Amino acid sequence: MTMESSRSGAVRARTSRERAPRRVLRDTPISDAVRLPRMPVRRLEGLPRAPRRPAVPHTLQLLRDAKGFLNRMRVRHGPNFAHGYFGFEAFVVGEPELVREVLLDREQAFSSRMGWDYTIGELFEGGLMLRDFDDHRAQRNIMQAAFRPAAMRGYFEIINPFVAKAVARWSDDPRLRLYPEVKRLGLRLAAELLLGISFDEREGRAVGRAFVDAVQASVAPIRRPVPLTSYWRGMRGRAFLIDYFSKEIPTRRIGDGRDMFTQLCQAVDEDGEQLTDEEIAQHVIFLVLAAHDTTASAITTAVAALAESPECQERTRREIESISGSDLDYGELSTLAHTEWVIKESLRMQPPVGFVVRRAVRDCKLGPYGLPKNAVVTPSAWVTHYLPGWWTDPERFDPNRFSPERSEHKGHPGLYYPFGGGAHMCLGVHLAGMQAKTFLYHFLRHYRFTLRRRRPVKFVSVPIPHPRGGLSLRLTPVGKTSV
Repeated sequence: MTMESSRSGAVRARTSRERAPRRVLRDTPISDAVRLPRMPVRRLEGLPRAPRRPAVPHTLQLLRDAKGFLNRMRVRHGPNFAHGYFGFEAFVVGEPELVREVLLDREQAFSSRMGWDYTIGELFEGGLMLRDFDDHRAQRNIMQAAFRPAAMRGYFEIINPFVAKAVARWSDDPRLRLYPEVKRLGLRLAAELLLGISFDEREGRAVGRAFVDAVQASVAPIRRPVPLTSYWRGMRGRAFLIDYFSKEIPTRRIGDGRDMFTQLCQAVDEDGEQLTDEEIAQHVIFLVLAAHDTTASAITTAVAALAESPECQERTRREIESISGSDLDYGELSTLAHTEWVIKESLRMQPPVGFVVRRAVRDCKLGPYGLPKNAVVTPSAWVTHYLPGWWTDPERFDPNRFSPERSEHKGHPGLYYPFGGGAHMCLGVHLAGMQAKTFLYHFLRHYRFTLRRRRPVKFVSVPIPHPRGGLSLRLTPVGKTSV
């Protein structure tokens, strides 16, 4: 299948986005959300804020270096502040108590669907992030079974040999760009785990390219599918994915596979109704995206940190080598405590979800602040994870801050949220952690590694954090001396 063959699918994908979720009732939080205009409130008043007419527009600063921009604003204006973004204003929330209030959303005042609508509404319509309240809960409950402990053990039996084989092949290539390699590995793993599909090389490239284009379009400055623009490529990528997965659905509805795709095709909701073909394709696209993109980001961030910290790398390797034998058992994952701290600290410093976007469905209060209906609110881990009042020397890579003796991340329920939180906490967070641990186990047993260039690693912050240049490493097989 080619990208050209799915152009007509782009029209189908775009026309359906205007529909409200099934069984939407009047005067409910869902109905309040879907009635909001597409464009949020353009100007927020009465809030701490960055200057309205900066020398460099806020949107450009955010796209260039979101983490750096938000932390510069935090230093100048405090942990909560308004700033310009794509022609409207957003209220960034970094104070842990206010973060907790937004993420838990006990009053159902904040819409995730409309929060993300402007950036990814057309590109990833129907994913769990783009559903709200009762509709979100019902859809999430259907999908939850794929991430229960019994399923996770089964996934590990696929992940472990898959990763071991891939890492071993790198021994003939002492210089590699890790991020693209891990992304390709993650996509193949997601296909095996969630879809029950083994991509051939050509198919994997086509699907991978479609995901890359769709993700990159989320930060495109031109928000229309003008030919040859990033947003146009993203919409074509979405149409390709909808077409690709939709063709599989009739077979999966009567199949006996145990993969997530087949289970979704046969699942029924609390009213005994099956998901529509469109809903299934939408969920599968979002699941596969989350399963490989955010995990690749987390793994690469951890490896980059260990490459810059030889002592921590050796300590992690010693822990891994303390496991007898060359293979890893599922039960042994929980014994890799320091390895887990490394992953958690990497996620603190470069969270895959650096900010969460919500939109107020009515006038409301958030702590001491009054927010108008249709205001954009963005709890930002890039702000909260660097608050000096809560974290010791927050700019320093320090896995021991997650040790039982320190447990800095437990200082407040709204202090640490690399994968979001509340009802919208990432479904696959434990799967991502298992993949990251398994990867580090095999990678550190095989190699010692250093940065190819003697410069600190710089990261691209949006849309998904990753090292500039893909992270070039020098690999030395364990047991050999580097040259």
